[in-house]
Amino acid sequence: MTAILPQTDRPATRRPPLIAGAAPRSGGVALILATRPEIFKLAPVLCRLGRRARVVRPGNHSPSALPNPEFGGGTGTGSRSFRVAGALEQLTRLFAADRPEVVLVHGATDTALAGALAAHSHGIPLVHVEAGLRSHDLALPEERNRVLADRVSDVLCAPTPVEVGNLEAEGLGGRDVRLTGTTTAEAVHHRLMPGPDRINVLRKWGLQPDGYVLATLDRPENTDDEEALFAIANQLSGIADAGYPVVLPVDPRTRAAVIRAGVLASAMNLRVVNRLWHSEFLALAKHAALLVSDSGSVQEEATVLKRPILVVRRSTERPEVLRDFGKLVRPHDDIAGIALDWLTDGVECRARLADTPSPFGDGRSSERIADAVHHLSLLNR
Repeated sequence: MTAILPQTDRPATRRPPLIAGAAPRSGGVALILATRPEIFKLAPVLCRLGRRARVVRPGNHSPSALPNPEFGGGTGTGSRSFRVAGALEQLTRLFAADRPEVVLVHGATDTALAGALAAHSHGIPLVHVEAGLRSHDLALPEERNRVLADRVSDVLCAPTPVEVGNLEAEGLGGRDVRLTGTTTAEAVHHRLMPGPDRINVLRKWGLQPDGYVLATLDRPENTDDEEALFAIANQLSGIADAGYPVVLPVDPRTRAAVIRAGVLASAMNLRVVNRLWHSEFLALAKHAALLVSDSGSVQEEATVLKRPILVVRRSTERPEVLRDFGKLVRPHDDIAGIALDWLTDGVECRARLADTPSPFGDGRSSERIADAVHHLSLLNR
């Protein structure tokens, strides 16, 4: 029976925050943040930049996870054009009143685009982290965002040689393109609980190592299409019926979509739970027999945790994952059948992945990104 279970406590062990709270200063490096994954992934860069870093988070977000955010609310709801325009107005006002030496944006969110456009309009040097990612599907808003952000950036921090090639193919090879990797490995290693604490998390959920599936669904192409969402949930339920419990953490938006699609009323054999703390999610991901997700961050985390993943999307901007760790599937594919084939060969698959390096970096990406920021800052003084 599908049920939404409350999150009643925090993980057994919580490490101290990676980022220290230093008050924003004039000048410095403005890091534009929008989402929880960006907070976790840019924390190592913030550590490297130290007191020079100024965290800026436009929009209607809780400031509790950030050190001294310069914005706390205003553009988190409404249409996409409203959000971009609101964030752009906030950032334009901020940069006019207190110009940073360098602006850094990450990924392909609407806020990253607004930050890139605001920096460009003020002539402020711009660094784009995770530059060059391409799904080659311009119907996706984030694909348009990342293409535009790359066009106006001075330094392009590309995760892998694939992204370097994408930038060169688009005529951006003459820019300062740097092969940096991503900071996912650093963020995961910092937030991953020790083994005994991870096992305690599994016991809390009544799970056995390598005996369950962990799934996430967040992208509008899945959550805003009730037919697609119901089809995915039905396939996940088929995996659970075959003896592999399926845990599906959801944020409030996805939870509402699950209810609208009729998943809860259909008595599917899923464990739908409220959104987990990141450290608890990583603990479950580390010991899952299989991940099923539409998240770009989870794709990268799978390669660090050495877990196989089914990517439920039309396309992915991280084809490196598909080479060794995953497979692209669509909502109406036989997801259960594909998953069970993989699960049948679980021991062999895990042994192979254990010796497969993550394509997204060697644990020194934050150092390379911080060096790029320092170099750009020196050039423009």
